[in-house]
Amino acid sequence: MPGLGSSKIVLLTALCGFASLAHAATPDEVRIRGSVYAAYEKDATPPESGAAAANTVVSAIRAALNHNPQIRIAVAQKDAAKAERFRALGGFLPNIEASATFTDESLRSNTLQTLTDQDGTTIGVTAVQPIFQGLSAINRFRAAKARVSQSDLSLLATQQQTALDAARAHAAVILARAIVQHRIDNMALVSQQLTVTDKRQKAGAQSRTGVEQARMRLAQAQVDLGAARARLAEEEAAFIRITGREPAVDLAPDDRDIAGAFGSVDEALQTAHNNSPVIAAADEALNAARLEKNAAKGDFAPRLTLEGSYFKRYGEDQALAAARDEEYQLVARMSLPIFRQGNNIAGLRGAAATISQEQGQVRVAVLAIEETVARSWRQWTEAVARAKAAKAGIDAATLSVKGLEMEYGAGQRTVIDVLDGQRDLVIAQINASQAEFEMRVSQYELAAAAGVILDVFLGDHTRMD
Repeated sequence: MPGLGSSKIVLLTALCGFASLAHAATPDEVRIRGSVYAAYEKDATPPESGAAAANTVVSAIRAALNHNPQIRIAVAQKDAAKAERFRALGGFLPNIEASATFTDESLRSNTLQTLTDQDGTTIGVTAVQPIFQGLSAINRFRAAKARVSQSDLSLLATQQQTALDAARAHAAVILARAIVQHRIDNMALVSQQLTVTDKRQKAGAQSRTGVEQARMRLAQAQVDLGAARARLAEEEAAFIRITGREPAVDLAPDDRDIAGAFGSVDEALQTAHNNSPVIAAADEALNAARLEKNAAKGDFAPRLTLEGSYFKRYGEDQALAAARDEEYQLVARMSLPIFRQGNNIAGLRGAAATISQEQGQVRVAVLAIEETVARSWRQWTEAVARAKAAKAGIDAATLSVKGLEMEYGAGQRTVIDVLDGQRDLVIAQINASQAEFEMRVSQYELAAAAGVILDVFLGDHTRMD
C-alpha cells in the first residue's frame, strides 16, 4: 500500500532525527535538555509547595468542598425550595386587605346625585379565611416539604460527587508523577547503556548498528517522557480546577481499605440502596409528584371560605344617620368549580404524567448506582490481583536487566536484548503504578455510589447549609 510505505518513511526520518540529536554530543556527555525533560537533570528545582498546597486526599476533599461552585448552586436551589415551602404554607392563612377612599362634591358633576351620601373618607378592612379547599392546600404544602428534602439530598449528592472528583484527581496526579519518574529512570538506563555501547564500539567489541539502536531507544525514551509530562500537566490542571489549590510536591498516597469494609458486593449494593443520596433524592421527587397530583384532584372539590369586612365612613353630611357610619358583615361562602377553561383537567393530567416521569427517574438512579457498585467492586478485585502480579513482575524484570547487562558484558547478549529488558522493566513499573491507581479510584467510586464517601474521609456528612 502506498500510504503505508510513506508512513514508514516519515517514521524512520523522525527517528533518525532523534538519533542525530543524540549523536551531536559525545556519549560521555549525553544530557537531555529542554523544559520537557528538566526533571531528568540532577539539579532540577521542584515547584514550591506553599501553605495552600493540598498533600493528602482528605485535605484535597476539604479544599474541593469549599471551592466547587456547584455546591453553592445546590445551596441556592435548597433556599429556593424553602421559599416555595413558605409560599405553600400561605394556603392556610387568611387574606387580609385594608382600603381607604375619599370623595367630595367638588370632584363630581352636579348631575351625579346618587352618591351624595358617599362624600367624605371611608376606611375598611376585609379578610378571607379558607376553611376547606378540597385538601389541595395541605397536599401542596406536603409536596413543597418533599421538594425541600429532595434539594437537601441533591446537595449531599453534589458534595459526594465533589469528594469523589477530588479523591480521583489526587490519585491521578500521583499516578502521573510516578509515570514521569519511571520514564526518567528509563532514560537514565538507556543513556547509560548508550555510553557503554559506544565505548565497546570504539574498542571494536560492538558494531555501529548496536550504537544506533541504543540512540534510537534513547530518542523514544525522550518522546515517552514528553508524553508523560504532558499528561502530568493535564492532571495537575484538573486538580487545581477541582480543589482550587496547587498539588503539593509530596502528595501522600491513600492506603485506606475502603472496599474491605463491605463483606461482599451484595452488602455494598444493600448499603447503596439505603444510603445513596441520588436514589433518596429521586424517591423524594416521586413523593412530591404524587402529592401534587392529590392537590390537583382537590381543585375539583368545593371550597368553603369565611369572609369578613368592616368599613368606617367619615362623611361631611350631618344629615346622615350615625348608624350608617359603620358597616360590617361576616359571610360563609361555598363555591363549586364547574368549568375553569380546562385548567383543572390539564393540571391533573400533567401531574399524572409527572409521576410517570419521576418513577422512571427513580429506576434510572437505581440502575446507575447498581452498575457503579458492581463495576467498582469488580475493578477493585482485579486491580488488587494486578497490583500483586505487577510487583512480582518488577522484581523479575529488575533481576532480568541485571543478568542481561552481565551477559552483554561477557558477549553472550546483544545490546537489543538489554534494551528490551530495560523496556520490560519500565512497562512493569508503569503497570504497577496503574494498578495501584485503579485500586484506589475503584474504592473511591464504590464509596461514593454507596453514599459513604464523606463518612470515610471526613467522619460525617459535612454540609454547607
